[in-house]
Amino acid sequence: MNLIDQLNGILADLQGVWAESALMLGAIAVLVLGLARSGRAIKALFLIVLIFACYLNLTNGLRGDILSGSLFLSVHTSTFGILFLITASFLLLFKRGDKHSTEFYFFILSMLTGSLLMMKANSLLIIYLSIELVSFSSYILTNFSFKKKGFEASIKYLLFGAICSAIMLFGLGIIYGSTSTFLVSEWNSETFSALLPQVGFILLLVGIFFKISIAPAHLWVPATYQEAPADATAFMSIVPKLAALVLLKRIFEGQIFTSNHWIYSLVLGLGILTIVAGTLGAFRQSNARRMISFGAIAHSGFLLPLTLIQSTTASESLWYYSVVYAIMNMVTFYLLDVHERNGIVEIDDYKQTSRSVWIGAIFSLILVSLVGLPPLAGFTAKLFLFTTLWEGYSLLENSQMLWYLIVAVIATVGSLFFYLRIPRAIFLSQSTDNQSINLNLSTKILATLFCIVLLLLFFAPQLVMEAQQLLNNVHE
Repeated sequence: MNLIDQLNGILADLQGVWAESALMLGAIAVLVLGLARSGRAIKALFLIVLIFACYLNLTNGLRGDILSGSLFLSVHTSTFGILFLITASFLLLFKRGDKHSTEFYFFILSMLTGSLLMMKANSLLIIYLSIELVSFSSYILTNFSFKKKGFEASIKYLLFGAICSAIMLFGLGIIYGSTSTFLVSEWNSETFSALLPQVGFILLLVGIFFKISIAPAHLWVPATYQEAPADATAFMSIVPKLAALVLLKRIFEGQIFTSNHWIYSLVLGLGILTIVAGTLGAFRQSNARRMISFGAIAHSGFLLPLTLIQSTTASESLWYYSVVYAIMNMVTFYLLDVHERNGIVEIDDYKQTSRSVWIGAIFSLILVSLVGLPPLAGFTAKLFLFTTLWEGYSLLENSQMLWYLIVAVIATVGSLFFYLRIPRAIFLSQSTDNQSINLNLSTKILATLFCIVLLLLFFAPQLVMEAQQLLNNVHE
């Protein structure tokens, strides 16, 4: 192959990263525009960049390895990419002043770029760099409240992330040194037959689990979610987590470990530990955001086994759960932000909001969906999860899958007793200082629309699957 052919091949492969390139150029443009324009212009540019990146993602028909195997494109990377871009656009719904809006949207675009690269990564080097790009943006956004506690949470997050990063980097070195390959697509059961590469793989998982918030790499979550701005927290709780899950699913698709392998069992065990830690941790919380953060940890544990089970049902369940989880978390932090702006921060503070019946009812329905109760999409997501776990137990004859299912069901029942503390405070508790939340009509309409979507996806879950198929057809 001559130089011209090589250059043409590289240019053709670059189509696979047009969306990421647009986001990075857009991030730079946001910084430049911020020197002369107001926050409204910055938000408009942010939305334009997202729409353009979405168009580039939709028109990208490449599949498989690109750029000498550094990246891997699939149906999952395409559809999840659209989900991430739409999720980012919802950040414009949050009330954010002009101060520091330039830097905020710059780091959001940087985190989004890192997340898209993370789920497409096929090279160990790209995996590391993309996770670090996401992490550094997250560290800075955590302190965007510019308060002492926010700074402390950011430093704790940074220190914990630095430790996980160092461990992961050491693991990458071990894997490359013992297997002589940088590419995930070249891994198979023989690659990790020896103990040394298995140890390297475990160390690699530390970095990935850090982004998913799998125990014990979840300790940074409560303080970070509590102190970071609500819009940044909403984004951090959704996009990087789902990107890491897509990456992890592709790694395990290589059938590098059998279902009775000790690493397979270890991952399942950590998933169970994550569900237990998130559920039990939420019971002790008095702050609404911290309670939701522990609930998000538990959801990470619910999502994890869907990356291990290699079946069509598991892939569809992961997609549906991810879409519903993104909607639920976005509207939850949106409503938390609305209440916090009215001085409602602790769970007991919600006793004062009994006069705001409509928004209280909407918030209660969203929390019911987070539990996994009908008639909302959270129930269908949990039902798909339980069905997939039973299928995994039946196909793999792995008793751990059955235990995972039992723990997941018990944790779902247990989550009733902490998620519904807020509705209980709103409607069933007495307060001498009742007040109406200061809401405009647009806020009520937005919250109601989110709730209607969750109701619709309960009665018509096939819409999510059809949307994925439609996006795939557009790509082809």
